[in-house]
Parts: sequence; structure tokens; C-alpha cells
Amino acid sequence: MLARRICQTLQAIAATAMLAVMTTNHASAADAAPQAAFGDKVSAALLNYNRATPHIGTSGRYDPAAVAEIKALGFATTIDLRAPSEEGVPEVAQAVRAAGLKYVNIPVTTKAPTDDQVKEFARLVEDPANYPILVNCVSANRVGAMWALYRASAGVPVEVAIEEGRTTGLKPSREKAVRERLGAPAMN
Repeated sequence: MLARRICQTLQAIAATAMLAVMTTNHASAADAAPQAAFGDKVSAALLNYNRATPHIGTSGRYDPAAVAEIKALGFATTIDLRAPSEEGVPEVAQAVRAAGLKYVNIPVTTKAPTDDQVKEFARLVEDPANYPILVNCVSANRVGAMWALYRASAGVPVEVAIEEGRTTGLKPSREKAVRERLGAPAMN
């Protein structure tokens, strides 16, 4: 009787181990992609840095000198939400490209990103070939607005999406417009 229980236990352990191996071998491209750094690995050169997901970091402004750190942290793509005419944007774009990283500009010049901007953002952040991604603006406020609208468009409940937006930098100065775009109640 004891031998039979031991045999059944060993079979269950073997089956669990096989399932784990099979699951690991079928990991998605996103699971296998490099990850965004945690905040304790990032210097103050990346203003208001936050790790939004395992593959996406967010921040405020940084200057061209910080691009070496961004590359060393393993980021492959940067998405800049500032307008090309804003101070420092052309220099950062040039430095990012010179470092061999992908630079994408989605200029958010209104209080809340447009539907087309959110769709472009979604296309970029959902493509594992771009991982890890650093999304930035000046203070991370536009980043938070974009994040909230993107997450809501992905089916996350509106209030949760707004809270995630706040976590990534959304401030009251843009939250009102985000709430209006989402049909959410006004801020308290």
C-alpha cells in the first residue's frame, strides 16, 4: 500500500514537472523579451521613472547624456510624447538613434492624447520586437494620460485605468481631459 502511494506521488510529481517544462517551452515572445529596469536600478537622470509593466518603463525628461544609461539598462525603444519643437527633443532624438535605439515621437500637444495617438501607442507597446520600451515626456504627466487612455482602450475598467495613469505620472491638470475622453465622472 505504501509503495503504491509513493508510486502515485512520484507520477504526480513527474506530470507536474513535465507540464512546467512544456509551459516554459511555449512562452510567448513577450515573456521571453528583455524587461524594463526596476526603479532602484535607474538614476535621477530619468525624472519620475516608473516600471509600468515588465516591458515598459515611464519617465519625465532626460537629456542626451542619459541615453548611455538608457541603453545600458537594456531599453530598445523610446517613445517620446513631447512635440519636436519642445526644448531638447531634437537632441534627445539624435542621441537615441546614434546609440542604436529606436526613437518614436508621438507628439501630444493637447490635454489628452487623441484616439489615433492612443492607437499608435498601442501598436508600439503591444509589439514585443520593441521591448523594453521607455515612454517619456517632460514630467510624465502626458505619459500618465496616454497610459490611462491606452489601458481603458484595452478593456481595463476606467477607474483602474485612471489610477494606473496616476501611477505613471498623470496629474490633475490632464486628468480632467482624460476623464472627459473616457466618459468618467469628474474628479472629486
